[in-house]
This record gives sequence, structure tokens and C-alpha cells, in this order.
Amino acid sequence: MYARRIEKEGETKTLTFAVSGMLWNRSLVMIDSETNSLWSHLLGRSMAGPSMDTQLKVLPGLMTDWKTWRQRHPDTTVLKLSRTSQGYLKEFYAEPARFVIGMSEGDKARSWSFDVLLQNPFVNDHFADRPILVTFDDQSSTAFVYNRRLAGDTLEFELKDGQLTDRQSGSQWNPATGQCENGPQAGQVLELIPAIVSYRHTWETFYPDSPD
Repeated sequence: MYARRIEKEGETKTLTFAVSGMLWNRSLVMIDSETNSLWSHLLGRSMAGPSMDTQLKVLPGLMTDWKTWRQRHPDTTVLKLSRTSQGYLKEFYAEPARFVIGMSEGDKARSWSFDVLLQNPFVNDHFADRPILVTFDDQSSTAFVYNRRLAGDTLEFELKDGQLTDRQSGSQWNPATGQCENGPQAGQVLELIPAIVSYRHTWETFYPDSPD
């Protein structure tokens, strides 16, 4: 998910995107109607046209199913577009090794495979000098990436009595919302970090040196 507003040569523009009908490295290419520039949907960067080399700002977002989202956000709305393709069902992730959740920053990239997260749904890790927590909900096949730094402290998480718990205070956290629900940290919320769900082969094509 990207912000549509860009700065180019001192001018601010809000772009309107559509599918170009082209592929690059077997990945979707977008086009904006304001400048007719072509954009990589995975990189969020213009690859050709007047906006070439312009980078869109990545926003935090989740790729999940409607039932799970609505249970957590009952007052939300949804944009339903007509499609001719097959329904997006849980069976889409029948082969979890085909999917990763990835992050990139500059020339650095990192990904975590869904099959690994199924076996270990809570991972304390680092990326670009930032401590992160990767969690995974196997019921909805939803992956989350959070900042482990909170109020100047870096938290370390573990599974204790079936609950995601930080070792520093013993507080219990909801892995699907990043919110502390019980303990000294109750009410605190971990920052959700932008990350992208991708086919593994596509991610490795764009980021061949990305570890997982």
C-alpha cells in the first residue's frame, strides 16, 4: 500500500493509478493517468516516463481475509470491485512455501517465508538496524511486522502459557493487533511497520540477495 502523493521538481501531485496490462519480471506494472509513467507495484518506483526513479511512500497495510478483518473492525467499509477471476480463498495459501512477507529499505531487503512462520509464528529479528517482531496468524494466513522498540526500550518476546509475552515486563500482547492486553504495559501498542506479501519467486527476482 502506497501514498499517491509525490514530489517532483518542487511540484506536488496526487496520482491516479491503473493496471497497465504489462508485466516486468512476471510482476504487475501500474500506470498513472497524470504523467503516464510506468511503476513497479512491488518496488513502488517509477521505471519509465516523466516520473522515472520517483519512489512512492510505503504505508502500513495488511493482506488478510474479510471475515477476520471485520471481526476486529466491525465498523469498517470495503471497496468491492467486479472481477472475472476466481474467488480469493484460504486455499490460495495451500502451499505456504510459495509466499513471503518482505521489507526493503534502500539496497537492503529481508523476507520471512510463510512455511517457516507456520512453524514459528513469533520471530524476534532485526532489519536495517531496527528491532522487529514478525507474527503470523495461521487461521487467516496473515503476517504482521512490528517495531519492538517502545518508549526507548527494545522488547524481547516469547510464547509463555500460550500468550505472546515480553520478557522485560511479563506483559501479554495480541499478535494480530500489536496491543498489550494485560500487564504493566497494558494499553500500549506496537508500531506496525510497512511490509509486502509476495510470491517467493517474485521477491527473489527483485531482491536476489534477500535472506529469509
